[in-house]
Amino acid sequence: MKTALCYLCILCASTLFLSNPLFTPLSTPLFTPLRADDSVTRSHALSVYDQFKHPEHFTHFDYANPQAPKGGTLRKAATGSFDTFNTFAPKGNWAAESYILYDTLMVRAGDEPYTVYGLIAQSIEYPKDLTWVAYNIHPEARFHDNAPITAEDVVYTFKALKEKGPPHYRHLYADVTSVKATSRLRVEFRFSRPQGKHLLLRLSQLRVLPKHFWTRPKHDIGNADLTVPLASGPFKIKDFEAGRHVTYERVKHYWAKDLPVNKGRHNFDEIRVDYYRDGQIALEAFKQGAYDLRVDGNPKNWAEGYKGNRLKNGDIIQEAVPNKTLGMRAFVFNLRKARFADRRLRQAISLALDFQWINKHLFFDIYKQAYSLFSNSELAADTLPSAKEIELLSPWRKDLPEEVFTRVYQPPTTDGSGNWRNNQRQALKLLKEAGWQLRNGKLVHQKTGEPMEFEILLSQPEFERFVLPFANNLKALGIHARVSTIDTSQYINRLREFDFDMVIHGFYPGISPSTELKSFWGSESARARSGKNISGISLPVLDALIEKSVKTQSRSELVDIARALDRVVLWHHAVIPQWYLPYWPFIYKKGLKHPKTAPDYASGLDTWWWESRSRK
Repeated sequence: MKTALCYLCILCASTLFLSNPLFTPLSTPLFTPLRADDSVTRSHALSVYDQFKHPEHFTHFDYANPQAPKGGTLRKAATGSFDTFNTFAPKGNWAAESYILYDTLMVRAGDEPYTVYGLIAQSIEYPKDLTWVAYNIHPEARFHDNAPITAEDVVYTFKALKEKGPPHYRHLYADVTSVKATSRLRVEFRFSRPQGKHLLLRLSQLRVLPKHFWTRPKHDIGNADLTVPLASGPFKIKDFEAGRHVTYERVKHYWAKDLPVNKGRHNFDEIRVDYYRDGQIALEAFKQGAYDLRVDGNPKNWAEGYKGNRLKNGDIIQEAVPNKTLGMRAFVFNLRKARFADRRLRQAISLALDFQWINKHLFFDIYKQAYSLFSNSELAADTLPSAKEIELLSPWRKDLPEEVFTRVYQPPTTDGSGNWRNNQRQALKLLKEAGWQLRNGKLVHQKTGEPMEFEILLSQPEFERFVLPFANNLKALGIHARVSTIDTSQYINRLREFDFDMVIHGFYPGISPSTELKSFWGSESARARSGKNISGISLPVLDALIEKSVKTQSRSELVDIARALDRVVLWHHAVIPQWYLPYWPFIYKKGLKHPKTAPDYASGLDTWWWESRSRK
């Protein structure tokens, strides 16, 4: 599914499913959990390093306005189509916004690096050795049919997702050996070994399914269809037309509407999403007033797309809201393909990307060049490795490029004029060393005579404008890069089957990454069907670093591990970093309001509201 987020669509998706921020010092007082005894902690909240912002009886998140008025319809847009509301099935194109149907055990705070507070689970328990965790269900928690949410529903959810859900559930929860309802309102997970806080936090994000609904004979959680699901969240489906539009309505008797984590949130009576064939049609529809809000990271749109009387007169507002999200978009090699086996070849191909020219001539100098898997954060390996990093990497030194230990990775740069001869010379030298040579303008392997050609697979036509200059530079190296744009459904299916040579993908881990690193860079995910390790990179050193990241006990330890992993992937040239955007690019209709304080680690759109006179 593609949404109207355009260039940021992958960012938002990865923010939704894979975000895992990390702790940084806060200027406000911090509270620590109350201990029931010396070995077991029971608390209303959980964070990576046992520090969080709000005490047990806090009233609302600081970035939410508890006096925000309720009402009105927020109209949004998506591109492409949808064929299911089942976000738990391994196949299908989910309807935009369908994630809002379900509550999670606990809620992530948007202004704290991975701190969660109670929602379905009003409290959490765990021992000092972190060999198990228990979530205590709120006695008032209800599904939309008013049936109570119980520990048995959590047990069913966990087992159903591991059995029938996408493969990443099995990877993320591989260390969970058992799940049991120890009482009607208490569910306990036990682990195969002591854990870090990350697994507990990941489990806290389970969206709880109603067992009594999904165990009916006509329902199957593994099927991607248009069954309207029974859920528990602040919205439910009001109406829809397959592939064309869907409307969600606020649940008036939503059980959790007055909980502190929800005060000032979920303010619209309805959220309607209309689907358009492509991004350009969606843009024109917005300019005609067909919907109310866009998050548009397309540089051309941001610089020129909204000029006119509506912007000049204040009928629409264009606002860049800074954020502290991290990561990058990149060209991703499919390392499962034999043609990409040589690291020197991959490096040579990366030298053909002229970011400075693209940014200047196509992107209005809006983007920042990505330099790390964790661009825009202190996790980026932007200095020489520390002694601790070298210690972490040394057991695999003979298998790693020497540059990992001796140089700082820097993406190729030019002066932006289009003259990339220095990079071209370096690329040709690398290709020759790797056993390739130019014959009649084509790059062929010296021994086999096989030409170097591959396909760059796209799902959005607007990407072609910057991919084609990259392909033209590759042509100057004798490499034929075929650019193919296909529809969303085909693209998703080919991605799931790893049926591609090169794609564009976003890597947006949380501020405190751990289990998502296993999905992005772990060997098991590289082998699994529909795995999220798009590149297929599979290295023992990465698996070892990822395991350590899950067990970190301090911020400094996590920084060293992340930087070491960063160096390995980038010097392996598994990806070609593109760019990132350090703010949320909002364009919205006059009358939409948001709190003055924006959350650092979330878009904050669930705290917006309509002025009463502007409601639809």
